[in-house]
Amino acid sequence: MKYMSIFSLFLFTACNSFTKDEVKGFIPGTYIRSSQNEFGKEYDTLVVSLQSRTANEYKIIRKWRYDRVLDGKPAEPEYKVTESSGIYDTEKKQLQETETLDFFTFDVEKKLMFNGANKFNKI
Repeated sequence: MKYMSIFSLFLFTACNSFTKDEVKGFIPGTYIRSSQNEFGKEYDTLVVSLQSRTANEYKIIRKWRYDRVLDGKPAEPEYKVTESSGIYDTEKKQLQETETLDFFTFDVEKKLMFNGANKFNKI
């Protein structure tokens, strides 16, 4: 009976180690998004990299550019770069940014990342 318990525990541990989280493996990479309206064009790039495998922590670098249009004429582009981190929730399959508490969700098959209504394409 003792050996059956040990064998069952070993088998359970082995099976769990082979279960692959497709979303977790998909997260690292570069994601892009652009939008346009009558006031200008916006370009957004997110670079996500693994910080700590054991803590499910990721580094998120956001590079943003806005080409504003004033009175029908292009103005000087605005740039912004921010760096933050996020924690991946393995149960919900979501990455939560630690500073803004924004959630990122993923569509592995379509190579997409969503932040609310914003859709980013993985390149």
